[in-house]
Amino acid sequence: MRLIVLIILSCSLYTLKAQTVKEVRDAIKKVVEDEDLKNASISFYAYDLDSNRIISGISSSRSLVPASTMKLITTATALEMMGSGKRFSTTIKYSGEIDTNCVLNGNIYIVGGGDPALGSHRYGRHYGDFLGKWATAILNLGIDSINGRVIGDASIFSEQMIPPTWIWGDLGNYYGAGPCGLSIYENRCTLSLISGKKGDSTYISCVKPYIPNLEFDNYVKGMITNKDQSYIYGAPYQEERIIKGGIPVNQEEFDVDGSIPDPSYLAAFELDMKLREIGVKLSNPSSTLRKIKAKGIEFPKEKRRIVTTTRSPSLSSLISATNMHSINLYAEHLMNQIGVYKYRHGATGSGTTATYQFWKEKGLDVDGFYVNDGSGLSRFNGVTAKQLVGILKIMYESKNYKVFLKSLPVAGKSGTLINVGKGTAAKGRVMAKSGTMTRVKSYAGYVKTKSKKNVAFAIIANNYNCSAREMRKKMEKVMIKLAEINE
Repeated sequence: MRLIVLIILSCSLYTLKAQTVKEVRDAIKKVVEDEDLKNASISFYAYDLDSNRIISGISSSRSLVPASTMKLITTATALEMMGSGKRFSTTIKYSGEIDTNCVLNGNIYIVGGGDPALGSHRYGRHYGDFLGKWATAILNLGIDSINGRVIGDASIFSEQMIPPTWIWGDLGNYYGAGPCGLSIYENRCTLSLISGKKGDSTYISCVKPYIPNLEFDNYVKGMITNKDQSYIYGAPYQEERIIKGGIPVNQEEFDVDGSIPDPSYLAAFELDMKLREIGVKLSNPSSTLRKIKAKGIEFPKEKRRIVTTTRSPSLSSLISATNMHSINLYAEHLMNQIGVYKYRHGATGSGTTATYQFWKEKGLDVDGFYVNDGSGLSRFNGVTAKQLVGILKIMYESKNYKVFLKSLPVAGKSGTLINVGKGTAAKGRVMAKSGTMTRVKSYAGYVKTKSKKNVAFAIIANNYNCSAREMRKKMEKVMIKLAEINE
């Protein structure tokens, strides 16, 4: 009798397990068969990292545009290549000699090291008054006049700041800011607009930080809306920009964020102003190596001496910010840094080539693996759900796993997943990166199931016919089922 009971219990447990996994498969099947996805492409893969078995897969080798889940690939590559403690330096140097009259007969250089976070509001405590520190360090050399200028040197990265496959409509907006070898304030400026009635013109009251020579043709109107529906158009180094669209009516100060045209020049200008503020005289206005070379002026090879150095937060901290808040600029900086590390060339193409080769050498099946930027803003990227899970599996087995895992938003609790899975088994159990673009939605990351098993998953959908919010809800159901696995 006892044997019969044990057999019945065993069968019941087996049925429960089978049903649990089956529910995951049913959930993804329901998404695929949804009327809103009749024109869509979808790729899904879920893998039990502890038992090394496939939980479910549908079109798992179909290469699709991943949007911001691309940041998982970039941050994982940077972490594995350079290590969690890596920091990037910005160095103040001077050329020439300081004479007995306290005059520097030479130039001050701000030599960028590709730090994405210099002056960022996210790291206010880390950097402090970095401009003041730089100016004071120069003054402490016994300099009270400079017979030269402040020059921004961003040459660690390519002058072509924007990945070549980005679209024009993104470039002038804050999320389309390109990586510069000498970035500052996350290469973001804020326009304050005043609006009146519906259809009325708006007025730009202020731009912060102040950017010399920057002008806007403003075509923004007051609109019945509760959010920013304006767009800024402008390329790197372009000082005349256009802003169109709409903002809510009757606003006395409505902020719109754009990209800084020339971050290296702004950094040089800011230090120039700070030096003048503390009484140091300068003979010439600030500039950059790019601007000076564009005038046909060749710099003689001259010795530069270090004044002071400012180091970035650790790579682990930068990666956490990148994934938690989906910061495109940071991801593009990391992609360029991968290029510097591997090929001593800080350009998007160098970084993407190095990234592709890195994962190929790790044994990833790279058929359909197309890397064209670091952030996922490019629609030329192509990744399969199986490849994303393959990278997540390699990271799970890496010494950097804890750092990588900690960088990911947690469902219902943090980052871009704060509104996902609330009040469900997914809350606190799903740690993943989301991706959203027009007609693109994706999630990829880890799930700690109810039975404490570790699962890696990825789901990507392109060209669905519903809103991004509705698509999120459909995918959320799959993530909940993964979290409910109780094997």
